[in-house]
Amino acid sequence: MDQQKLLLHISAACRQTVGLFEKFSYEQNDELVQLAKRLGTLFAEGGQLLIAGNDSLQPVAQQLANQFSFRLGFDRPVLPAICLGSDPILSHRMMATGQFEQHLVRHYRALNPQQHLLLLLNDGSTAAPLMNLRDEVIEDEQTVALISSDCQKDPLRSADVGICLNLATESVPRQIELAQFVGHLLCELVEAELFER
Repeated sequence: MDQQKLLLHISAACRQTVGLFEKFSYEQNDELVQLAKRLGTLFAEGGQLLIAGNDSLQPVAQQLANQFSFRLGFDRPVLPAICLGSDPILSHRMMATGQFEQHLVRHYRALNPQQHLLLLLNDGSTAAPLMNLRDEVIEDEQTVALISSDCQKDPLRSADVGICLNLATESVPRQIELAQFVGHLLCELVEAELFER
């Protein structure tokens, strides 16, 4: 590919990303604020945020858990967040024994959290490990929220999933970028709610 085509590709990707960010900000503000307020209340009451993603969104889930547990831009107390599925040995052993679809549930049960909110990140695929986890958390009468590539078509969306933040793109790179942006905003809003920053 020659330099001119590369420059056009970069320009098109930038326009697409900016358009998705603007669309998200315009359409999803209420849901984002609602989720941030729920998380603020959860943390204030001693609860825990559990996060899980599938495929390319799993690293985003890990990064988001780290930001809550550590910080974004200023020193503050820990906001307890754990990324389920981040134990590579557990995941490998369960995959080797043909039980990979249960690896998130197994990690969840090992933690045995009392009060929590589960945040799922899905690219729109039928992700059996996420679906099994969602069902278990709902059965435990805990809140489930979803960040999805398409809230209308996502197989994880159900009546029991109270909040769905819609990334509104099938492009994997744009899903990753927008999910990171949403995670940063969510953490900033929660920090502002709890620490008045």
